[in-house]
Amino acid sequence: MTDLWGRLEETIEELSHVTDIKSAAVVRRDGLVVTHTLPEGVDPKIVAAMTAAIVGTSEMATIQLSQGRFVRAIVESDHGKLLSLGAGEEALLVALVYDDANLGLVLMAMERAAKQVERIMQEAVSA
Repeated sequence: MTDLWGRLEETIEELSHVTDIKSAAVVRRDGLVVTHTLPEGVDPKIVAAMTAAIVGTSEMATIQLSQGRFVRAIVESDHGKLLSLGAGEEALLVALVYDDANLGLVLMAMERAAKQVERIMQEAVSA
């Protein structure tokens, strides 16, 4: 199990080094923190809970509006963006990015990391 947590932490650390990404986190869909590289002064528990609520509401909206499968949530603000996407049945991948970020590059890196997180979490469940 320790190896699995180390691999999750390594995945998030690598994602945090992508240009334009300030920090990243893996949170559970129920709003609990798994691992993060959020900056000092940012409460990871609050970020996890808010992200789970945003994604849960967005998923329900896409269903109710017959828009197909939810892909990602992007919250834009004056100083950056909060990107959230599913990483399997149990987890969400979250990233804080700079306001002028290259979203194409960031999203490619996040999708790759989300698949990796999903594989790691599946291994944890089957172990």
